[in-house]
Amino acid sequence: MNAMFKCGLALAALLSFWLRAEPVEIRVVSGKWIGFSNEDGTGYYFELLRRAFPEPEWQLSYSIVPFARSLYLFDHQKADIVLGVYKGDIDNGQYCRLPVELDTVDIAMTPNLAASWSGPRSLEHKKVQAYLAYGYDRLVSVPMYYEESSNLLDMLNRVNNGYIDAVLDYRPSMEALVSKLERPQRFVILDSVISAEVYFGFADTDFGNSLRIRFDEVHHKLIDSGEQQALLRQVEGQRNSEKPRQ
Repeated sequence: MNAMFKCGLALAALLSFWLRAEPVEIRVVSGKWIGFSNEDGTGYYFELLRRAFPEPEWQLSYSIVPFARSLYLFDHQKADIVLGVYKGDIDNGQYCRLPVELDTVDIAMTPNLAASWSGPRSLEHKKVQAYLAYGYDRLVSVPMYYEESSNLLDMLNRVNNGYIDAVLDYRPSMEALVSKLERPQRFVILDSVISAEVYFGFADTDFGNSLRIRFDEVHHKLIDSGEQQALLRQVEGQRNSEKPRQ
C-alpha cells in the first residue's frame, strides 16, 4: 500500500509538472501588414504580443487573413485576439486600453478634386471608395457617397476614369497597380489625409479579459520605457513603402 501511495504521489507530481509545462494557447487573427503582422508571425504587432505573452508559458496560434475575414473570425469567437483594429471595428470584444500605433491613410483623387482640395472636408458629398471593412467613413466628419470593394484595381480604374471622386488606401499599394490601369494615370495621390489610432481587440470572455488585463500592464511599461517607440522605428521605413491594410 505504501509503495502504491508513493507511486501515486510520483505520478501526481509528474502530471503537475506536465500541466505547468504545457503552454497556454492564444488564438490570434490579423490582416497582412508588412512589418507589422507578417505571414510568418513576425512584425511589430507580434513583438508587442510576445512581450506580454512570452514563450514557453504562452503559445501564439495565429492566422493571417484578409482584414474583413479577421473581423468575421473574431466576432464569431474563432480568435482570442485580433490585431490592427480601429475603435468601432469589432462588435463583440474589448480594446486594449492604449493605442499601439497611429495609422495614416492616403488618397487617390481626380484632378478636379485635387485642384480644390482643402482637406478631408473636401470629400463632402463626393463618391469615395475603399477596401471592404475598412470603415473610413467613420473617420471623415462630412457625409460622402461611400462604398467598399474587394478590388483595388477596379476602384483605381473608376477614379482614373472619373466615375468616382476618390479612393482611400495606401500610396504603395496604389502605385503598385498604376502599370495595370486601363489608361494612363490621371488621378493624383496625396499622403496622410486621415489618421486613426490602432488597437488590439480581445475576446469578450473570461480568458480574453485576462489576456487584455495582462497586455495592458505590459504595454504601459513598454510605452513608459520607450521600447514601443523603438520597435515602431524599426518598421517605419517598411510602413512608408509597403504597408497596406489588407
